[in-house]
Amino acid sequence: MLSALAASDWDRPKASLLLQRAGFGGTPDEVGTLAALSPAEAAESLLGPSQLVAPEPPAFLSEPDLKATLDSERSKLAALPEKTRAEAKREFAQFARTNQRRHLTELRGWWLKLMADPVRAAREKITLFFHGHFATSYEKVPSPYLLYQQNCLFREKGYGPWSDLVLGVAQDPAMLIYLDGTLSRAEAPNENFARELFELFTLGEGNYTEQDIQESARAFTGWTTGTGNKNKGGLQLGSRPTFKSVAKWHDTGSKTIFRSTGNFDGADVIRLALAQEASSRWITQKLWRFYAGWSAPEPLLQELVKEWQSLKGQIRPFLMAMWTNPNFYDPVRAADRVKSPTEWLVGLCRQIDRPLPAPSLSTHILSQLGQILFEPPNVKGWDGGIAWINTASITRRYEFGSWLVEGTQGLQKLGSLNMVRVASESGAMTVAPPEISPEGMVVTHSAKDMDPAEKQAATEKMRETIALSPAPVASIATSEQRQSPEKLLAAMATRFLAGETIPADLRTRFQQAAGEKIPFTDSAIRKMILAMVQSPLYQVT
Repeated sequence: MLSALAASDWDRPKASLLLQRAGFGGTPDEVGTLAALSPAEAAESLLGPSQLVAPEPPAFLSEPDLKATLDSERSKLAALPEKTRAEAKREFAQFARTNQRRHLTELRGWWLKLMADPVRAAREKITLFFHGHFATSYEKVPSPYLLYQQNCLFREKGYGPWSDLVLGVAQDPAMLIYLDGTLSRAEAPNENFARELFELFTLGEGNYTEQDIQESARAFTGWTTGTGNKNKGGLQLGSRPTFKSVAKWHDTGSKTIFRSTGNFDGADVIRLALAQEASSRWITQKLWRFYAGWSAPEPLLQELVKEWQSLKGQIRPFLMAMWTNPNFYDPVRAADRVKSPTEWLVGLCRQIDRPLPAPSLSTHILSQLGQILFEPPNVKGWDGGIAWINTASITRRYEFGSWLVEGTQGLQKLGSLNMVRVASESGAMTVAPPEISPEGMVVTHSAKDMDPAEKQAATEKMRETIALSPAPVASIATSEQRQSPEKLLAAMATRFLAGETIPADLRTRFQQAAGEKIPFTDSAIRKMILAMVQSPLYQVT
């Protein structure tokens, strides 16, 4: 069994560290609540129930079926002259793309809101891990619905058996499309998914052969989606495909995979892969690195593997074991874990007790910081760790930190945003689908067709929606703390720096930021908060 932290070693700094790593940080009161529990009780309270209480789905899922809307107009295309028909098809495609970008913005806002819910934070954190581990991007899967379904899969199976989750991903329509599984037939097996399954998802490089990939690709043939371009595995705009296994497309011949021979299918490949010695090492190291921020050395990794195997790959109890292990709180490595942009944004908003920015603005901030949800850079996902920080990204963290703490009054700080695009992707501009008039003309309703005054009103409304007021600080600093520089500094450090020991030069900087006038005003307190948020220490605590 993995060793567990003694109750006598549990304290407030460790509780704060757990709250940040297992979820997205929190308030001093939440830290105090965890600190009053035992390590196991604290981990259990963050994990929440094993059975998922499903969140309300995003609103766009209840909108009229887009495919039916488009098909009703497309049916009129055949009667149009060729030139007009081509124009109509372009307009339909443009409308669908704009509509789906709006849905994608809403989906991001929906998920960020779940992350900011302290009751759900741990489950959303593991969902975020799997989103990067099983990376799938809107760039190739332009369907917010399918990305939502995959997100739900991670959430629903993220606490259960690892084998169930891997099988679910292999049969997930978004993944099938992303790695070209829908195109795989007995006469032409596609190797993409089999390769990534071994290299990135379950084993790591060097733990399989090219023959294993080729034979496994044969085993996955016939796994496809239930809709698409006839027998081509494509994705029609507005469609909602489901998993389908087509027997006539499956290679029924004998296959040899990891030295075993049989008439294997995709489920067999996953079973064989997870039985390899490298499998437990790969996933336990990735989980440890994601949560702890550093790679487990060999002795610790062996302990993690034994724990994983004794739990038969059950994810929730393994997280519990990790979070209560003394190594998880190693003070020498405490500052090794760099917050991802998503953790930074959600965590800061929780700490300063403000709602998340509007989904369009949150998307803009995260894109500038290097993490666009549902659009990872490639199949490897995000590198994470120190890769989150470079000269440009740290400067932007400091800038966006000032937006969130001090507000964006005057809107000059938002001047880099394309307000017309933001408005259309946020629903502030209502865009109806194109129509074919009785006279055979293509009638469009895009932003470019709007009356200038109407467009101006919509963009102004969008500016008001995304503008940020200064963060409320009345509940953050007490009247007693406002009378004392030392007490105020201690309170702010406890809230924002997880009880870390602050070097003397930083202490001086934080105190100077607030000024010398006592009692400290809301503005002075924000300046101290901002100095902390803009410090290197904040990026890792």
